[in-house]
Amino acid sequence: MVLHWRAAVFAVVTMVAASGCGGGATGVQPPAAAVCGGAGAAGTLASTGSGPSPGFGTVSGFVTNTRGGPPVSGAQIAASPSGLATTTDSQGGYALPLASGTYDIMASKLGMAASKQQSIVATSGQTTTSNLIMREVFDPTKPVAVPTISVTGLAEGQEVTGGDILFTVDVTASNPVRLIEIRTGHMDALPDDFREDSSSGNFALRSGALANGPAFIDIIAYDLNNNVAEWVFDILVNQSTTASYPPNAPTGLTITAVTTGQSLGLFTSKRSGVFSTLQIKRDPGLLSLPGRRSINLMAAPSNATLFIETAWNPGFGAALYKVYRSFNPVGPFTQIAEVTSTVYDDADPTLSPGVTVNYQVSAVNTAGETRTSALGVTPLSAFNVLLSSPGDNAVGVSTIPTFAWSFSPAGAAQHCYDISVQGVTDTAASWTTSDFLILNQNSVTYGTGGTLLAPALQKAKAYQWDIYQALGITVYSPNSVAVSLANGGGLLGTPTGSLNGPFTFTTTAE
Repeated sequence: MVLHWRAAVFAVVTMVAASGCGGGATGVQPPAAAVCGGAGAAGTLASTGSGPSPGFGTVSGFVTNTRGGPPVSGAQIAASPSGLATTTDSQGGYALPLASGTYDIMASKLGMAASKQQSIVATSGQTTTSNLIMREVFDPTKPVAVPTISVTGLAEGQEVTGGDILFTVDVTASNPVRLIEIRTGHMDALPDDFREDSSSGNFALRSGALANGPAFIDIIAYDLNNNVAEWVFDILVNQSTTASYPPNAPTGLTITAVTTGQSLGLFTSKRSGVFSTLQIKRDPGLLSLPGRRSINLMAAPSNATLFIETAWNPGFGAALYKVYRSFNPVGPFTQIAEVTSTVYDDADPTLSPGVTVNYQVSAVNTAGETRTSALGVTPLSAFNVLLSSPGDNAVGVSTIPTFAWSFSPAGAAQHCYDISVQGVTDTAASWTTSDFLILNQNSVTYGTGGTLLAPALQKAKAYQWDIYQALGITVYSPNSVAVSLANGGGLLGTPTGSLNGPFTFTTTAE
């Protein structure tokens, strides 16, 4: 599966949404004052090139299976209490023109759990982003209805002047509540705090770990049927200055874009099975890039098809760091996160293969902040590897065979592979390579490098072979790299690298 081109779609959705007009199969009812053009495709709004009507803004975004995961097309998006509705397009995108005010944005689709973003503010003449998470329903016999989040001890827009603030999150749902997650100042895959199997949780806002200015708390609640509610709860941080000087800028900024055509959680669990079988003693959740540092795949959303990891060295005197992003190398840059760690995983649904994205990171303390220069990366498309020779169930194969495969698309500068050959009844592989040893080849002769247990295969014996892990890689600079993971079939029926493997063959008896 090749990741959808969401960034380009987002630009189109934003452009057409600015018209404030509905069209065709969207079901959107335009403002009375709007003058609309011809009918658009489902999930988009027709554009006249003019701005929104006075008093109207636009709410737009994407619906994805997880944060940054595969898009959910054909979902109905409704704004309450307006009653206006539209449908997501093939990329999961949507746009709704709404009178200025506060709305709940809800998503529904047959076979999917219900999803809601609470308290989204539509502002006259502006576009507000509301990205929704929408999972498959767990049990169709149980209620499909959005939960509702309430917060006590902290008010929307409250000014925070320092110290910890204790607050309580309560969730009302038709099913038992499974999980409450809290993220402060960022949308990273991993939450700062969470509560399981409870409809209520007490949390602490540690304002000392936030920079002065607007900030937010992202609250997500799931019930046992995967119905989800999310509330991005805005606050204002205003702490007294205690630092004498702004910090030094971070150093060593690196960017790694990772694309895969399958759930990363599934990918790493399957790698675990393969690594165990091949007796490879390495954490399958860590992807060791050729000649570069490792990247933690488990830090990404479970269904991510694309995420970008930024990492940096600490800036002297920094209390925290802000991460900025722009699709233009000269900006403007928009803050997307503030964190106390020196790594951030960006899984925003606007990221897309072939679309260059640029990042800056600043070190922050109460005296100010100091930014790095911008650094960009262009994510790759996901690709597939197909085994070809020896073919599946081939007989009379040489005891020193040549293995061949193909891949597509050829978007990366280099392609790297690892292979395994093992007797069907054996407990150990006859030959394996590791650390992506096979470079820019689509064939290799048995025993070329790697770990070899026998100089040739036994005669008249059944074996299976597979490309058990593969990636495409493009290095744009010493600190900017994009990788694309290939996965599908795999050794002993455990999918990892090739799409159609493993293949079984029998060697010649002569």
